[in-house]
Amino acid sequence: MDNKVLRFGILGCGHIATKMAAAVKTLEKRGMGVECYAVASRTPDKAEKFAREYGFGRAYGSYEELAKDTDVDLIYIATPHSEHYSNILLCLEHGKNLLVEKAFTANALLASEVTALAEEKGVFLCEAMWTRFLPAVQMVKDWILAAKIGKVESVEADFSMPLSHIGRLHKPELAGGALLDLGIYSLTFADLFLTDDAICRVGREDAVSGSVAGKDCVANHIIQTKTKCVKFHTGVDATDWIDLTYAGGQVAHLKTSMVAPLHNEGVIYGTAGFIRVHNLNDMEEIQLFDVAGNLVESVKPSRIENCYEYEVLGCKAALEKGLKECPEMPHSKTMQIMTQMDGLRAQWGVSYPFELSPGEVWDRSGDKSFLEIFDIETGESKLLKEFDCVIEAPNWSADGKFLTYNSEGRIYRFEIATGTITEVPSHFVNNCNNDHVLSPDGEGLYVSHHTKEDGLSRIYKIFFDGRMPELVTPLAPSYLHGITADGKTLAYCAERDGEYDIYTIPAAGGNEAQLTTAFGLNDGPEYDCDGEYIWFNSVRTGRMQAWRMKADGSEQTQMTFDAHWNTWFPHISPDRTKVVMLAYHERDVRPGEHVPNKTVEIRLMTGCDETGWSKPRTLLKLFGGQGTINVNSWAPDSRRFAYVRYEKG
Repeated sequence: MDNKVLRFGILGCGHIATKMAAAVKTLEKRGMGVECYAVASRTPDKAEKFAREYGFGRAYGSYEELAKDTDVDLIYIATPHSEHYSNILLCLEHGKNLLVEKAFTANALLASEVTALAEEKGVFLCEAMWTRFLPAVQMVKDWILAAKIGKVESVEADFSMPLSHIGRLHKPELAGGALLDLGIYSLTFADLFLTDDAICRVGREDAVSGSVAGKDCVANHIIQTKTKCVKFHTGVDATDWIDLTYAGGQVAHLKTSMVAPLHNEGVIYGTAGFIRVHNLNDMEEIQLFDVAGNLVESVKPSRIENCYEYEVLGCKAALEKGLKECPEMPHSKTMQIMTQMDGLRAQWGVSYPFELSPGEVWDRSGDKSFLEIFDIETGESKLLKEFDCVIEAPNWSADGKFLTYNSEGRIYRFEIATGTITEVPSHFVNNCNNDHVLSPDGEGLYVSHHTKEDGLSRIYKIFFDGRMPELVTPLAPSYLHGITADGKTLAYCAERDGEYDIYTIPAAGGNEAQLTTAFGLNDGPEYDCDGEYIWFNSVRTGRMQAWRMKADGSEQTQMTFDAHWNTWFPHISPDRTKVVMLAYHERDVRPGEHVPNKTVEIRLMTGCDETGWSKPRTLLKLFGGQGTINVNSWAPDSRRFAYVRYEKG
């Protein structure tokens, strides 16, 4: 689109559509390059009435007709958020550019699927979080950057409105509740003013070269969430309280309610004063107060119509530049907020009927496990043993004689030739998860054990001869995945200050070294046999993919590019020419989830640096996930690997 008039379409003719229509009509009247082109409803009469009232040239009696119109430049999806997913898919099938009303979808799983599809098709897609496009946002930031309130220390936001009379908000099947309709504004307000890198630097004496206290300013992420909700009688959230603590020391106190009296205000507190924002969604008025609470300045930002016009203009500008997302509301920000809201609902125990609850996903009672070996050359699997319980994460010994696995908190040794099973003595280390590797010295294993004191995972060494376990990582949580061939260094995923990154530590204990800093989960680190590279998986691009880096953390390189699959735990063979990995389809998990009870694929990538690496190909499709392959399970011959598949009880 090159500086032409934007032909604007609206899909859905409800209340929110009327506000957008009024904004677009004003832009059209003022000659600002936007045309009221078409509207669509599932009811022809409703579409025609809407079109007449707001001056749109075309009225369609179905969503499909608008999606098929080859002349529309941008479609605004104005249906309830429970319908957004299907509406987006319909429009993407026809290659349409989209502006989608918030909340973008009902959950992050659906959001990740449609954003990946839009990126694959090269189609523009943006969430219509109008607040982020307001000129008033920059006015507030300018006050903060000018140090008018000193260093920002906290934010308060409350968007409450009595909406319980609206039927769809009652209904879990329509993704009802306060959070997705109202709470998203409070979360956005905190995000706007507590994660901006420039704002983070204000008032910091140690701010140099874009860093704060030695850390990248963008890393002012949430490190703790405390929350509570009161549910409506139908099970959706009615009133929510959310307290957030950030890495930079700031805090946010947020509230939202669909049953409380109207209250719509945000306050940003600094060391030298505070800023009050009336109507935190459209920022009707912003006020500056000094530290004594005296009003210093008050501004009512001008608006063209009702503030919906700014997101339209933002989309128009992005399209004219050939962009596929808006800088004001990139896909990464949509995914961040959607994931945050999913996490809040999980803590409240609020789920929708079209979602699997966490309890259902993780219910493994009665599961059977099948320990198997796959031969790369023959393409055949061999069953070693069937278990009437859950076993996980087979490791293959360096001499090829046995496998180890974990089950019900303990580690076991399986002799391949005889099928004999013995428990590895581990004393108090009796709550091991599926993160464990064999020690190259043959003495035992390094394991991740959830200590009884706080329930967090720490790395220990346990011994075949029954010696007492030795602690390696006092800091927690730490999840082991890799060890160098000489046994001197361990690689693991650890959560520090709210972020999961990859660390290394001497196997004998000592100081840990952080290798990754990319926002989001970085997991599954594993050394190749020469100790030159560490393979791992990372969600930094929006979809979990396989990566590789030098052992010192340099040269971090993406190795897989699966638009619709989440790739976990790349395991490099001893001959360094094969990588086997686990893949979840995008519709089954959010990008950062590694869960059981899913149909998954085990994939193989072959090659070398000299000739390049192949795209992954599917070896097996099975019921598995968590526990199927967590740590390296290659045989010494680089021809076979072990894995576990499951059967629901």
